[in-house]
Amino acid sequence: MVTFQNTNAVTLGPYKIKEFDPNGAWQLWELREDWERSGWGNLGQPKPKFVLYKDFGAEETRALAFVQNQYDVDTFMSPDSIQAAKGRNPNIESFSPTFPYHDMNDACSYGVYINLQKAPYDKPEVRWALALALNMQQVGISSMSGQFKAGALPLADTPITGPLYYEPLQSWLEELTLADGYKPYNTNFGAELSDALAAQGVDASQLPTGDAVEKGFGMGWWKHDPAQAAKLLESVGMKKGADGFFALEDGSPWVIEFVIPGDWNKVIQRIGFSIADSWRQAGFNINTRQVDNGEWTTVQNTNARNELMINWGQSCTYNVNWQNSWRQFDAKYVLPVDSTDALNGNIMRVTDQRIFDIVADSAQLPTDDPQFLANGQDIAKYLTEDMQMINLMNIPTTIPTNKTYWTNFPKQDNFYAAPYTWWSSFKKTVVSIEPTGQQ
Repeated sequence: MVTFQNTNAVTLGPYKIKEFDPNGAWQLWELREDWERSGWGNLGQPKPKFVLYKDFGAEETRALAFVQNQYDVDTFMSPDSIQAAKGRNPNIESFSPTFPYHDMNDACSYGVYINLQKAPYDKPEVRWALALALNMQQVGISSMSGQFKAGALPLADTPITGPLYYEPLQSWLEELTLADGYKPYNTNFGAELSDALAAQGVDASQLPTGDAVEKGFGMGWWKHDPAQAAKLLESVGMKKGADGFFALEDGSPWVIEFVIPGDWNKVIQRIGFSIADSWRQAGFNINTRQVDNGEWTTVQNTNARNELMINWGQSCTYNVNWQNSWRQFDAKYVLPVDSTDALNGNIMRVTDQRIFDIVADSAQLPTDDPQFLANGQDIAKYLTEDMQMINLMNIPTTIPTNKTYWTNFPKQDNFYAAPYTWWSSFKKTVVSIEPTGQQ
């Protein structure tokens, strides 16, 4: 029998592992005595002597522990749970005091990833029908209480990517026309969402106005048009049956297998259920399957297991260097539609040779070459015009904090670092938070 001799990892940071749960539920980190000699000792002395990462369980359990001051920072708690927690503990705060309340600057976005090789999803008409049948306003309100930022392009719309991709391609989106002459883009999505929230009783002072509407809710999304969706499906021989659901070309039942996370990600789970409900209302028969993290990853990486799933793994274009996410668009990563072998890349399952050529041609270009950015914009166009994935929204990083014991967490009006505990920016948080003195 061989025993691993280095259980506690050697780290470059100012903390060392003190204790951990062998089952993976928690890790306790202790500040090194020689912290100033660490990889980020130049930032100053971290205030906490200990940092504990712990899984507090399902969201209901987490929310109760959070209200009871058992921990200080949560990750991806659903908006209604945050609201309930704030009502019970005045020290709990969201990122921003106004809509959409949370930081929307994560590198990635949520989207519906489609097995583009599998019939009937190999037809752009079917994929566009799915997009136009999706009532994004309803989805965002029912799953996120309207606290989200929509994005039509296959990447997040952030203060960095907005000027690089979204703003230059806005006129292109407005003029985008399907084969039958239909223009699917809705530039008024944000304003309409704001009006809908106001009609539901949201305090008008909490809602963005003017230019802040686009910054808060996005520059636009697709029209909700079930009639156009039906027209597209009928153009490829798919019609509604007597049961009210669309059928395949040969008249046999069409049941969409839609994979979403289980309780391990409550936010995406809720978004997934809302999407399925929206599609079902439009006449799509959906089998929504919740899976654990391990099976979700298996579905992501296995052609034979995937039709549609909610995902974020290939929309992470945080700056001009789109290659970080899209260099995997390469024919070498394409496997047969029924393959049970694991994919080594291209989990979006792109088969578009135009995109493969752009990726290959761009490999030799400096990222500051204007042509490199133009090539990334072209990839975004090709993915969008054929609806090769249905981008939904920026990842709403619902990260409430509890200031009972620590204050000065990153907030909208104190944005000294990205507020994520899993990014390297967290080191800036650790050296910036201040103890309240309460025990």
